[in-house]
Amino acid sequence: MKNQYDLLNGSSVDFDEYEEINLTASEKKRMKKRLKREIKPAPKKARPLIAAAVLLLAVTPVMMQNETVWASVARIGQQIELLMNKPEGSFSGYKKTVNETATDQGIQVKVNELMLDDGQVLLGLTISADEFRRTALGLNRDASIRPGELRVKIGNMSFFDSASSIREEPIKNKDGSWNYLYALKLTQADTDGDGEIDVEGYNVLDHIDPNKNYQVSAQFTNLDFEKNPGQTKSGNYRDSYGEIKGNWTVHTSVNGSKIIADTKVYPLNKKIPINEKGIEGVLSIKEVRVSPVSIKLHYTFTASKGNAQFGTQVGVTIKDQNGRNLSESGSGGGTDTVLEMDEEYRNDKDVTMLRFIPYVSDYENDSSKDLTSDSFNLKINNK
Repeated sequence: MKNQYDLLNGSSVDFDEYEEINLTASEKKRMKKRLKREIKPAPKKARPLIAAAVLLLAVTPVMMQNETVWASVARIGQQIELLMNKPEGSFSGYKKTVNETATDQGIQVKVNELMLDDGQVLLGLTISADEFRRTALGLNRDASIRPGELRVKIGNMSFFDSASSIREEPIKNKDGSWNYLYALKLTQADTDGDGEIDVEGYNVLDHIDPNKNYQVSAQFTNLDFEKNPGQTKSGNYRDSYGEIKGNWTVHTSVNGSKIIADTKVYPLNKKIPINEKGIEGVLSIKEVRVSPVSIKLHYTFTASKGNAQFGTQVGVTIKDQNGRNLSESGSGGGTDTVLEMDEEYRNDKDVTMLRFIPYVSDYENDSSKDLTSDSFNLKINNK
């Protein structure tokens, strides 16, 4: 076999060739309920949860014997598509090649690519540090350095304190650096420049002129490093990760015309009465938004009996035309009487229909019930 590192350029991989391991519907619902209980809108207070919810691209040791897979790994940080199960180059009209590096504390943060999506921005990152800096920080040579909290400025609008997620490449690069896909929700905005969030539930695509190029800055004021990799951790984020403060800022520009043109909004305006297992109320689904990257659903449940957030809970599952559960993440909150959820699903290349299935889930008793009589379908124009 050839040297594995000599293969890290010039090849591509079709992830459809490999088996995808899926959780059962019941397992997904239990996990979702657990996240709903704990997630907070501001990541500073929710770092343990966000860390636990990191999405990893799983590559098994057997798969790594495949030369094509080895060759693809080096480009994951360079190709946003590869971490989103999309054909290479399929986002070429939406993303911006940046290739700019910011250095502080002897650590380099390189932004390879940036892409504006409906309600979020995605960055393809590579983070590296030389041996001298790692020694000064007391880092194990195998410890990863992860991106911390991100502040993004688009024109005069600043976005921070919003939910975020990180997808981490499991195999580090030959030079010891790590690749990440970082997604920041553009839902909380400082629109007047006073450094305080003044708008929540912001819809960035509604406020961008498609005929204008906007200056963009992406700033990290802290990075996290893994403490004692390979050792059993308590589950507390700060027991597993330390913090490196600094200023890593990269500047570029973005134009939103193509993502705006190719994002479809489908009004649903569904109100579904719920009367199940001690919970009563109305599930309201206003609309679904479909971009080339993601499918986003916003819904609320208003309880007239029972607790909207605890005990028996109400939610929505989305399947495609083949009955396959779409991968998802979610955030939300509410009161005892009102639950408000924003959920995001991966927009796979072959999705042509969405099936919405309300359900009730009893977390304590580890049970869930689909309300199939209230389910409905929606055909989508998916590019």
